[in-house]
Amino acid sequence: MQMFSEVPVRGESLGAKKIVIVDDYEESCRLLAEILSSSYDCSYTSDSSMAVQLINEKKPDLILLDYKMPGLMGVDVCKSVRENEATRKTPIIFVSGAATIDERIKAFETGADDFISKPFHVKELILRIKARLSEKEPEVLAEIRAANLTMNLLSRQIFVDGEEINLTPKQFDILKMLVLSKNNLVTRERCLTEIWGDTEVTSRNVDSQINYLKRKISKFHGRIVAVPSLGYRLEAQE
Repeated sequence: MQMFSEVPVRGESLGAKKIVIVDDYEESCRLLAEILSSSYDCSYTSDSSMAVQLINEKKPDLILLDYKMPGLMGVDVCKSVRENEATRKTPIIFVSGAATIDERIKAFETGADDFISKPFHVKELILRIKARLSEKEPEVLAEIRAANLTMNLLSRQIFVDGEEINLTPKQFDILKMLVLSKNNLVTRERCLTEIWGDTEVTSRNVDSQINYLKRKISKFHGRIVAVPSLGYRLEAQE
């Protein structure tokens, strides 16, 4: 039995924001996903016990969450999201019917950003989603540096002493992670989760890409240091 479902984005929405929908009525999930799929990348589950797993896998930009569900209640899911460092700032909008004032207060106390009662007007829902996403919109980081190494995140180009270095997409993403975490540990598990996702690979794939990366940026004024049994750390001579 498939626990998660996705609705492809329609129209020109490359790089669309991701929304996860959780509602115990699958038809409600499907309807919301269809409505929003013209602008957003939507995934949903009608099994509340799988909601946290779906949210952790998709790392959405916003969550639409029902309040009353069998198994885990919406506030339980909300609490779990807020307790996870990776998702604690993700906007959560409760979309629920016949909620009492006490239930609405409980939702906000648990960490809800907004609460919409069913039935709702589609335009109101879309405007509230846009408002929450615009609040979350980060400043675009165009370039990062470490010593004599420069990464252009928009063009995905790497330069060492002004000389362009050709990297594969995964090597680029690993190096970006290392530079952004400069002088701090980046675990193999984090690389596998954030770069390979659901692909069946092992930590050896990370080690192999790191070795290629070291050779390609050999003129870098710094080094990529192996942290035994854990991962890697980038050190730069600033």
